[in-house]
Amino acid sequence: MTDKQVVLGAAAPAGRTDFAVLADAARTAERGRFDFFLADGVTAANALAGFTDAVGLAATLDTTSAEPFDVARRFASLDHLSGGRAAWNTVAPAGGRAAEFVGTARTLWDSWAEGVVTLDRGAGRFVSDPTAGAFYHRGRHFDIGGRFTVPRSPQAQPVVIVSGDGPEARDLAARHGDVIIAPLGTFESARAAYTHVARRTVDAGRPAGAVKVLFTATFAGTPASVADRIVRWVREDAADGFVLPSLPTPDGLDPFVDTVVPLLQDRGVLRTDYTTATLRQHLGLGAPPSHRAVNPRSLQKVPS
Repeated sequence: MTDKQVVLGAAAPAGRTDFAVLADAARTAERGRFDFFLADGVTAANALAGFTDAVGLAATLDTTSAEPFDVARRFASLDHLSGGRAAWNTVAPAGGRAAEFVGTARTLWDSWAEGVVTLDRGAGRFVSDPTAGAFYHRGRHFDIGGRFTVPRSPQAQPVVIVSGDGPEARDLAARHGDVIIAPLGTFESARAAYTHVARRTVDAGRPAGAVKVLFTATFAGTPASVADRIVRWVREDAADGFVLPSLPTPDGLDPFVDTVVPLLQDRGVLRTDYTTATLRQHLGLGAPPSHRAVNPRSLQKVPS
């Protein structure tokens, strides 16, 4: 039986804004065959797409100071630019606005069907469906309609990461997320959180494993003891993996990549090379749930 695979993420060095340091950290994460690298913003993630080949690229944008159309457009563009490696990390605030925000973004991403871009310049036709990109959403917090301007991206939808702990974050992840990142606690508290997220996900009508549960961690100890701890937590369903900080030191992630990663690979719980193209595939996630529910009357609002 194949061992459950460890999910690994790396966060950008705290307090460092020079791009050379950021790019080096992202390339180190890729050398360690991490699933994704978490940058502070979308601009940085866009730039990193040109300096990396396979590692996923996540960026943080909150739902309190932005609008769904802009966020959806930015991450769909990043997904195209990176060849399907984009992820949106959102910090879950209290209240229902965040859930509606993420659900609206998913509706926008889903407004383009697969294969409708034809690019037939001779005939002057670029889409096979004149309603491609049409959307209409009316809810408590957002009332928007029109045409989404970015075609369906390589992953169909970028990966959605929810950062936070507690009922609001877990509910948002269960309903709309693909990954949740929470602060590291004890083994027992992590197992309880893992079970809670799985139960909420099922209650939301999704499979129990649809949301990957990760914890932020700075590991101490020998490489063997760190590898043992990671394997135990993942095998015993206390976590699906961990997000490590890229420490603002000359070595950064290198000690972990050089000493712990080979042990995880030897134990068969971490890839020795990338065999998939998109972040969604790296994570072992299925196709995103379709949110295509365009009200036909909304098409009247869309210019031809």
